[in-house]
Amino acid sequence: MPSSAVNNLAKESSLYPLYHIVNTASNFAVPAFLFLSSVVLLYRYDVGTNQNWTVFYRKRFKTIVVPYLLWSLFYSTVVLYTRHSSILDGLFRFLKGLPIGGSYSHLYFIIVIAQFYLLFPLFHLLLRIGFIRNHPLLCGAAAQTAFYLLNHYWLHMYKVGTFIGSYLLYFFLGAYAAMKLKSNERGASQPARWMLYAEFAVSAVVYIYQMWLQRTSPHWLLQPWLSYLNFVTNYTYSAISCLILMQVSAFIESGRFRLVNKSLFSIGKYSFGIYLLHPFFLLVWRYKIMIGGPLVYHVLTWAGGAVALTLSWLATAIIQKSHLGTFVVGKSDVRQLFATQVKATKSA
Repeated sequence: MPSSAVNNLAKESSLYPLYHIVNTASNFAVPAFLFLSSVVLLYRYDVGTNQNWTVFYRKRFKTIVVPYLLWSLFYSTVVLYTRHSSILDGLFRFLKGLPIGGSYSHLYFIIVIAQFYLLFPLFHLLLRIGFIRNHPLLCGAAAQTAFYLLNHYWLHMYKVGTFIGSYLLYFFLGAYAAMKLKSNERGASQPARWMLYAEFAVSAVVYIYQMWLQRTSPHWLLQPWLSYLNFVTNYTYSAISCLILMQVSAFIESGRFRLVNKSLFSIGKYSFGIYLLHPFFLLVWRYKIMIGGPLVYHVLTWAGGAVALTLSWLATAIIQKSHLGTFVVGKSDVRQLFATQVKATKSA
C-alpha cells in the first residue's frame, strides 16, 4: 500500500523512484511479523503436546484485544476532531470500523494477528497431521493459492487484507522454520545461503519493477494476468524476505554490532506500542510541520519519520513501565523472538 509520502509526491519528481523503491521494498513488514509470530508460538507450544488454551487466550486478550479497543477509540476520536464530525458520526465510525480495524489505516494488522491467535489451536492441531507436518511449505503455498482463487473468482471480499486467509503462506512458513529449529538439523551450506540471497535479489527487483509499472502504467498488462502476476511476485518476495530477515537478525545478534544490536533490541521490545502510536505523531507532523516546497518536502518527510519513531519509542517505554502498560501498549516477546531467530537461522 503506497504511503502518504508517495501519494503526495508528483510522479514527475526526480526522487519519486526512490520513494517507490523504499515504500514497495518495505511491504514485507506485516508478513514478516506474522511469520515470526508463527515461529515463536510454534517453538513455544510444541505440536506434540496438549496445551492450556484458556491461559493462552487470557494472555492474548490482555495484550492484544484490550489495546486494540483503546486505540480504536483513540483514533476514532482523533479523526472526529480533524474532520470536525459530530459525536454520533464518530461513534458510528468507531463501531463500523471495529471488526475490520477501520478506525485508522494501520489497525487492520491487529485484526489479522487476533485472528491468528484465535485460530492458533486449530493450526496447532492441523500440524499434527503427518502430511501437513512433513510438507508445510507445500501446504502453505497450496492453501494460499486456493484462497486467492476462491476470493478472486467467487468471494470478492471487502478489504481482504484484514482477513487471515491473505497470510496463510507466512504461517506455514513459520511452522517450517520452527520445526527446523526444533529438529536441531545442521545449518544450510554456504552455497545454499548464497542461493537464498540471489533469490531475494531477483524477487525484489522483479516485484519492485512490476509495482512500478502498475503505478506508472496501470494497464500495462491485461487482467486477469496482472492479478496473477501480482499474486506471484508479492508472495514470493515477502516469503523470501522473511527468511532473509532471520539471517540479518542472527548476524546482528552475533555480537559484532553491539550498539546496533542494543538499539534494535530496544525498538523490538517496544515495537507493538511504536506501531500503535507512530501514526498519531505522523498525523500531527503533517498538520503542524509539513509545508510546501520540493526540497523542504523531502527533508521534512524523512525527518517526520525519524521524529515519529523516536517519540512513539519514548512514549511506549514510559507507558509500559506503568501498572496498566500491558493493557495500553501490549507486551513484546522480543527476547525469545531474537533467540529464536538466531537458532532458526542456524538450522533453517
